[in-house]
This record gives sequence, C-alpha cells and structure tokens, in this order.
Amino acid sequence: MPFKEVFVEHIGAVTISRNRQAVRFKIAVRPDGKVRVTIPWLASFLSGEKFLTQHLQWIADTREKMALKPVVPKSIQPGHLLSTRNYHYHVCPADIPQLRIRYSREENQVFFEYPVNQPVESDEIQNRLKLMVEHVLRFDARKYLPGRIAELAKDMGYSFQKVTIKNNKTNWGSCSGRKNINLNLHLMRLNDRLIDYIIVHELVHTVIPNHGPLFKATMQSHFPDMGELNKELKKIHLK
Repeated sequence: MPFKEVFVEHIGAVTISRNRQAVRFKIAVRPDGKVRVTIPWLASFLSGEKFLTQHLQWIADTREKMALKPVVPKSIQPGHLLSTRNYHYHVCPADIPQLRIRYSREENQVFFEYPVNQPVESDEIQNRLKLMVEHVLRFDARKYLPGRIAELAKDMGYSFQKVTIKNNKTNWGSCSGRKNINLNLHLMRLNDRLIDYIIVHELVHTVIPNHGPLFKATMQSHFPDMGELNKELKKIHLK
C-alpha cells in the first residue's frame, strides 16, 4: 500500500505516502492546511508517524504563518503576460465581439484579445483568458517537448515509454516506474539549457528511480554546471 491516513489531534487527517524517488522524510503543509508526509519507499508507516509526531510544533507554526498571509487573487491584466522559447504572449483589448487569439508569427507574438467594452477583471473574462493561455501554451509545448526528449534520449542512450504534457502545479516533470514521463507545459517558459536539464533529469530516473548519490553523480556527468542550474530553477516561481 503506497499511503496511509492517520488522525492527529489538533492537526486532523494526515496522509503518509511512500515515494520511490524519496531519499528522506518530508512534511508539506498545503495552502488549505492539509498535511502530507512523504517517506522513502522501503520505510515503515510507523517511522513516518514518529517523524510526524516530532514535527507537530513546526506544522502548527507553519499553519499560523500561512493564515497570516493575505490572499491576493492573481488576475490577468493587459500588457505583456509571459514569454516562451517561441513566443511572447500579450493581453490587450480590441474592438471585437468576443475573445480571440491572434498570432504574429513574423514577430513571434501571440495576442489574447478581449472585447474593449468588457472589464478584464470580470470572472468570465479572467476564466476564459486563463483557458486560452493554457491552450496555446500546451500547443506550444506539444510542438517542441516530445521531439526534444526523443532526441536527447537517443543521443544519451536512454529509453522511455511515452511522454505526456501536463499543467503541473508542483513539479517540472516526473517519471513513473513504467518509464512514462510527464513534462510540465511551463517548461516552455525556460531557456533551452534548463529545459534540457529537466528532461534529462527525468530520463535518468528511467534507470535510477531515486535522488541518491548515483543519481546525482550521473546528472553531474551530464551537466557539470548542475549546481548553477539548480540555483536558477529555485529562483523561478510560475504563476
């Protein structure tokens, strides 16, 4: 069984989850206050519960800090929205009856246009803009990422079953025990070096499922500047 749920007084239900790639015990507190403990695949749930018990005060403090943070809704505003390796995305009002996407391929621009007589802050416009942006970003990613991972796998001697493009919120990619790889569509917002670094990270997981010394040594052999690349990734916060 890969997970177990336990109830802790003053904390509530806590999920203890085994992970094949985990090399240490971790605790995460989600924005909604729910707690999850991740343990190495061969660790016992009892050891996970002990680890949880040792960090009850940290959980309480973390929840308190999160509760004090103001919740600021993120909204899409007119102007430059984001850039990918292929395009610059812009949001702008236009004299049109409904939202539309307009490409300027010569200038590598994508315009997400909304009716000028409708407020961009409205829930309807915001929701539809987010869907449109995700649609274009996914299209962008599907044109590049599957081909790039196939190219790197061939050049470096790795193999995988299939690749899926997802709108992940918590990671850049993942690799299952069956060598199926998920890649985050937001990879398109990174430079080519970082894109390759994350793709190779998942390819290495097809033969080394954890993040132990052998995995790190293998990644270092592929990317001698691994430390700098990790620092770059930590500075990036996708919204």
